Amino acid sequence: MTGLLMRWMRPAPREGAPRPQADATVAQRAERLFWQWAVHAGVVFFIAAWLQHRGLWRALVEGDPSGISLGIAALSTLVTLWCGQRARVLAREAAPGGDWRRRHAAERAHDAALAPQLLADRTHGPHETAWWFCGATLKLGLLGTVVGFIVMASQIGATASFELDQIQVLLKQMTTGMAIALYTTLVGLIGNLWLGLQLMLLDRLADRLAADILAAPGAGA
Repeated sequence: MTGLLMRWMRPAPREGAPRPQADATVAQRAERLFWQWAVHAGVVFFIAAWLQHRGLWRALVEGDPSGISLGIAALSTLVTLWCGQRARVLAREAAPGGDWRRRHAAERAHDAALAPQLLADRTHGPHETAWWFCGATLKLGLLGTVVGFIVMASQIGATASFELDQIQVLLKQMTTGMAIALYTTLVGLIGNLWLGLQLMLLDRLADRLAADILAAPGAGA
């Protein structure tokens, strides 16, 4: 986004100089991205329903008594729904006569230097919070790994002796900590990759939309 801002802050071309042409397909791209998100989200939710039917969600809850894996899944679901809503907003604003276009024209007439920064905040600002939550899924997965190893270490520390019978009991108890570590790491990685893909596509669309608004006739006047 910094590179885009640098391009926006360049002096406006001299009168009579050719202006860059606006991206004529940005509205179609935005609409297509929303429907692509809808299809992919539908597939993901279908897979989640299939996992529930197979009893794998129950296995996840029972295998991870810390609840971290379930929290990561819930967070990923909420951010995914937000991504769909954000894609819809970008599609609406990409259409000719969108509110962002009118507001940028008014801001440009009032303060030409500040207008690009306001537009950048409008097109990219909300994505920063979403990226933070995307990173949080991975960090929660790593936290679960630490919790799992702490559980295993506590079981070892609580063992009074290391006779054969005690070792067998210890191994059974340690599986709980290992399950927490593995489940949270797996769910955190999947959530991070899935959210990162959606947010990357939203950022690219926001870049195109901002460039299209700036390239519109009169935007650089």
